[in-house]
Amino acid sequence: MERHIITAGYGRAGTTLFYNMLRHTLKGDFNLPEKEVPAAQWIRKPGNYATKRPLDIFDIPNILKINAGRKKVDLIISLRDPRDILTSFHKSVPDDYFVSADFCYFAPEGRVPTKTAPGILQTQHAIATIAMSGLFPQGVFLLKYEDLIDNPELVKNKLAEGLNLRFEGKFSDFHKQAIPQDLQRALNGVRPVEKTAAPKWQKPEHRERIIDQFTRFPELHDVLIALGYEEDASWFEEFKAAA
Repeated sequence: MERHIITAGYGRAGTTLFYNMLRHTLKGDFNLPEKEVPAAQWIRKPGNYATKRPLDIFDIPNILKINAGRKKVDLIISLRDPRDILTSFHKSVPDDYFVSADFCYFAPEGRVPTKTAPGILQTQHAIATIAMSGLFPQGVFLLKYEDLIDNPELVKNKLAEGLNLRFEGKFSDFHKQAIPQDLQRALNGVRPVEKTAAPKWQKPEHRERIIDQFTRFPELHDVLIALGYEEDASWFEEFKAAA
């Protein structure tokens, strides 16, 4: 049976980095488009495919309906500490945070970015809905950005075992290969994988941003707890006190 691997979930959670790693190492006659594409437009194509598009998390039932059981479909859900997502920038919007609790910029190539894409709260609801829907009896693969940065080869090995995939080469060598222009834009520059000494959201310049978002959208605490980044909301009181 032919296969289609979909990477979807949070934007600014390393999906472009991960996809470039796949393009460099994934074997088994997989076709990987040279840009971000909707899986719904490629699921009918003959052959094995791997695509990535964070917003596909909102279109999974439709994608599976189009597939109609012709291909084996696996879903990789991209996750990241929401506080780091809230403090992330994108080169297409250099003067504003790219993702908020209630919206995300939609920034297709060659068009003016607009605040029309779903934010963290909507995305988390979609992730939880799909994960518990039963649409993937074999389960879904939860890919945390922090794990990918910490130990990319361990992630590769878990993918190989969990999704029965074959790889050749190192995830961490992705930057040594030619990367299509469309897959460089979201990287904010091609560079080796480097683990930062401290989470970006803890930097003083982002303090006001974190306090504002968690004050206006206390539901973000539930997201942090659900994803395993905090056990409760006590960190926030300490964070505000330190500020």
